[in-house]
Amino acid sequence: MSDKTSATEAGDEPWESAQHRRALAIVWPLLGRHVAFHRRLVDLTASVKAALLLSQTIYWTRHGRDIVRTGGWFHKTSEQWEMETGLSAREQASARDALRALMILHEQRTGIPAKLHFRLCIDHLGSLLTEQISQASAPANWDDGVAIAQLLGPSLAYHRTLAGIGGGVHAGLLLSRALHLTRLQSTRHLPDWIGNSAAEWTHQIGLTRREQESARRDLARAGVWEETRAGIPPRRVVRIRLDCLLALLAGNESGPVDMFPVPRIPECGVAANRLAPNVESRVRESHSPASTKAPSLSRQNRHHCFDETAIHHIKGSTSVSVQRLRVNDAQAEERGSRGGGDLILPEGLLPEERASAVVLVQRCAGQAQALLDELSARMQANAVRTSPIAYLRGMVMRATTGAFVPELGPRVAAARRKRQEELIQREQREVEQRRLAAERASPDYQARIAVHRTELHRMLEGLHPGRQRGKRS
Repeated sequence: MSDKTSATEAGDEPWESAQHRRALAIVWPLLGRHVAFHRRLVDLTASVKAALLLSQTIYWTRHGRDIVRTGGWFHKTSEQWEMETGLSAREQASARDALRALMILHEQRTGIPAKLHFRLCIDHLGSLLTEQISQASAPANWDDGVAIAQLLGPSLAYHRTLAGIGGGVHAGLLLSRALHLTRLQSTRHLPDWIGNSAAEWTHQIGLTRREQESARRDLARAGVWEETRAGIPPRRVVRIRLDCLLALLAGNESGPVDMFPVPRIPECGVAANRLAPNVESRVRESHSPASTKAPSLSRQNRHHCFDETAIHHIKGSTSVSVQRLRVNDAQAEERGSRGGGDLILPEGLLPEERASAVVLVQRCAGQAQALLDELSARMQANAVRTSPIAYLRGMVMRATTGAFVPELGPRVAAARRKRQEELIQREQREVEQRRLAAERASPDYQARIAVHRTELHRMLEGLHPGRQRGKRS
């Protein structure tokens, strides 16, 4: 049974594909960068969490700064692992035990004070993978991207943000895959119901039936997962509630948000209640969501989720205005540039990015305009090296912890106020000029001018009577 048939038999009415695609376009920038999760590693490690940690270890081994100079060793704290993967400290310890048992991960503490460093045994890992896929045993060239892609197999996009919504790595992985399938069906103009069986989910992401049931229960409790049965024989079909997902990504626990059009910013915002049970897979949510100590071997390739992304490098000035104000139809033009109620957004944002920016700043509505002004200034100064939404996300994270201090934004706000004052003064002058022009064109005004001219001629004749008589003779 196809997904489209499932949706029809489930009684789902035809949905507006344009709105659905726009909803996905708004949600996607809020997810941030993803982790490349290799499904084949689940069969190797017999654990989804160990496979996730190994996938990220492979990434840092291949892309970490100075990894060659250090002989493959890199440093990571437990907080940094949790920030990147969503694995708690206890889950990390269990995953590391599984990797050490396979002899593909080495650990050592070095330095003063001692810090835990990791090194991936790439030769042994390559031999295990070649044996798993029944290929001829040969040393793997980890500098060859094509060969490594064939060795690791297809990768799935795992979004760390979704683990926080679902309450754990399993729920985050299931939701990441379902969101990918939803986006794929949207591009093919198919209904948003997904008809995967438990065996198909296991084949795609590696979760066992029991792990799937727990993850689905957590996602349903969070309000982003909807299930029903359709067809003969009945079969479970699921879909993602994009409105609830957008509300949770925006940090709004009051319920779904109206995405069409984008809502106005409320007076205050509160963090989302994740509504997840207190189990081992629960992701600990710290009051300081970003670590102040980035990985020493990867500082050049900073992940956008770190709050240090908001510590900017300024290379230019912001003398050019970011929001242009028009003299004619000023209110209509201003509403068009805002796109978020009373907020004024940077002009360089795409329509989908504007909607995502409005959703992001809902977490700290009191500083919403200050955050957008700071983003405008940074974009004008060419200091945004990632996407504008990723840059804004870093500033929002700092604002929620009280560490955000606007630097260039106040100048943007002051320039905007000055332009508004000049616009008001210019409009007042134009109104006064139109009033005077209308008054001068009236018959009464022309009659008064004629009387004044007659009186003026009489006064001149009284002052120079001889000159006037000489002109007459």
